Amino acid sequence: MLQCVRGTCTEAATAGLGYDIVRTMAWIYDLDAATMAGARRNRDVVVPLCPMHADRIRVPLGWDFQDQRVAEPKPEPMPADITEPLFEPRSRPEPEALAEPLPQEQPSMLERAFRAAPVRGR
Repeated sequence: MLQCVRGTCTEAATAGLGYDIVRTMAWIYDLDAATMAGARRNRDVVVPLCPMHADRIRVPLGWDFQDQRVAEPKPEPMPADITEPLFEPRSRPEPEALAEPLPQEQPSMLERAFRAAPVRGR
């Protein structure tokens, strides 16, 4: 499998870029084994590109551009009239009302020791 020719891209090439300078036109097509074999026999220039770079390709001003790639089928959206939830939401228990206030916490032993220690330098 070919690798995309753009800069430091390491993705696999899925599209080929072809161009004709005399007719000022460029085209992108799906890149597969049969296409590569035909291009090698005809000595055509094949510029392999990954999907991201193929989608971003721009041609010079005034050139004709043809995207000959076959679009992948998109997944069908879910019908909007679904009445049953896909999952049951978890129920959260209600916080219990506190009948009596929380008791005041006693200071820790370390806090009491520091309070009783004399302060130096004053």
